[in-house]
Amino acid sequence: MKRLMADKMQKYRNHRIITPPAAHPCGDANRMMVTEHKISIPLTHPDLKAAIMNNEQLSSTASEEQRIVPVERIDRAFLTNNEAFDEPTIDVYFTITELLSNAQDEAHFHALQNPNLSPSQRAALYFQKGSNDDDSNSSIDPSRMMLYLQGGPGFGCASPVSGLSLASSSSSWAAAVLLGGKVSNSDGKSFQRIVLMDQRGTGRSSAICKQQLVKMFPDLFLLDEKKEGEGKVVGEEFGGDSDARMMLLQARQQKALKEATDYLSLFRADSIVRDAEWIRESLANPFPSVNDDGNDDAAVNGPQPWGGALGQSFGGFCLMTYLSSIQNPPELVYFTGGIAPMNTPVREVYDRLWLRVRERSWKYYEQYPGDVATVKKIVRKLLAHENSADPIILPSGGILTARRFLQVGLALGGSPGTSFANMHSVINSAFVDEDSDEISNAFLKRIDYEQSFDDAPLYFLLHESIYADGEGATQWAANQSYESHVEANSEFDYRVTSEEDNSNPTLFFGEMVFPFMAHGDFSELSNSGMRTLSEALAEKSDWLSLFDETNMRTALVHKKKSRAAAACYYDDMYVDFECAMKLVQRGCPLEGVKVYVTNEYQHSGLRDDGANIINKLAAMSKNRLHVPS
Repeated sequence: MKRLMADKMQKYRNHRIITPPAAHPCGDANRMMVTEHKISIPLTHPDLKAAIMNNEQLSSTASEEQRIVPVERIDRAFLTNNEAFDEPTIDVYFTITELLSNAQDEAHFHALQNPNLSPSQRAALYFQKGSNDDDSNSSIDPSRMMLYLQGGPGFGCASPVSGLSLASSSSSWAAAVLLGGKVSNSDGKSFQRIVLMDQRGTGRSSAICKQQLVKMFPDLFLLDEKKEGEGKVVGEEFGGDSDARMMLLQARQQKALKEATDYLSLFRADSIVRDAEWIRESLANPFPSVNDDGNDDAAVNGPQPWGGALGQSFGGFCLMTYLSSIQNPPELVYFTGGIAPMNTPVREVYDRLWLRVRERSWKYYEQYPGDVATVKKIVRKLLAHENSADPIILPSGGILTARRFLQVGLALGGSPGTSFANMHSVINSAFVDEDSDEISNAFLKRIDYEQSFDDAPLYFLLHESIYADGEGATQWAANQSYESHVEANSEFDYRVTSEEDNSNPTLFFGEMVFPFMAHGDFSELSNSGMRTLSEALAEKSDWLSLFDETNMRTALVHKKKSRAAAACYYDDMYVDFECAMKLVQRGCPLEGVKVYVTNEYQHSGLRDDGANIINKLAAMSKNRLHVPS
């Protein structure tokens, strides 16, 4: 029976290497191997399912504080409870990048390239080399792996080589980890592998897009406008009784809305970190077995946490959830622009961020003063089209409103040398020529390209929920904050500042989502189904807690399971500096985190100078560098 459970576990995971690996040259005549993996993961991890049920039972007791019970072994239920395998799965995609450093590595690479292998066979063969060249053990040592959690939420991870350079030890943070020799694990050994995960619902994992949502929850979209030939009219059995038909449609949509809301609630940081644990366990113990005591054999060796983890932006928020909810979190934890504003109400977060967006808008216009007039001209042109009921339609089918155009300001949080320059290029492509007020087709295409929310709706649907730590709805907090700023100061009102005789520049929008995005501005986000879904998520108040102060302090301070360092950017437009600093003070949740404060970089520091930043954080975490001094 126990052997059967272990076999079922291996099949349930369904680990695959989906294509033969590729090798890429890197510094000093070395080569890197990149393998592309997919693994099946429970849609709802067992402990989260229990927490959700408990939260529903306690929903009427708002005064009772939620506590997170740390998970010791993510797949324990599957090795002891046959019913656990009834949980539906989703796929999570991840890449592993590792150095080919000797003849055995090269031979292993060529064996994996055999085109006749199935994805499952290729995954099984991958483990035959193991983590030690002289060791036949079919597993990988997690202590010599670095996990990367990307920003977002809602977007896939950068791809090695094309999106993350491995050309030399100074070309990226990843190259520095594998090639630079300055980043090592807690035992002083080099990291052998970097794991880049497309967080659930993004990239090449089982992705969330409108097409998929329509297939999964068709009744949610019953009230969407139908194009000719798009299917049967629901409720046609009621004939001319339009009221009866509408009641039927609304009832079915409401049922689907509840199901879709519950489903998307499973795509937050609490699930993401458990997915990472599932991947780690699958790599450390690819062929699980259970002994006579009912324990898996791998447990004899004790905890096997990741050797290190790096969280950029929202990835850092995920690391805070890792420290809160996993009993054995990564041994080394690095934050880059990613300390979540825990204990700060979401409305206050956005009140602060709007002021940072204003500052970055001013900074942009200082670098490109000629764009002050150009942006005003664009906004007036778009407002005129909106007011004349003759909207400008984008190639994607969305409407280019003034408010949508101002969302290009999302890029303001990057470095002036790259992000500002790209924004300037977009803005100056707006008109057919300098003397014309005709919007150019090239500009419309650029807007669609720069604003990919149609393709990644999780960003729109779940962005504000990253601040929902337990009870309380987010209620379009960014939009509420904006309206308050406009009411208090007309400098924030683009309808006022775009007028030719107004002396103020027109301010851009930042990293915010708005209800108007589902009202025609973005084609895939609009119509009844997506609009009601976004509204339901904004009104949802029974979120699970993401952070636990006691557990974080246990990991960082009391039991010192993790050593941590963070790069905090003083002028960060996306993550408020003051909110972050409140958490790293003595007696606070992140007291054990060593902090490197700088205004040399913007939020994009890891992309702009990743090797230097990761080297500095690694030295700080091991007390080899006195920062803070």
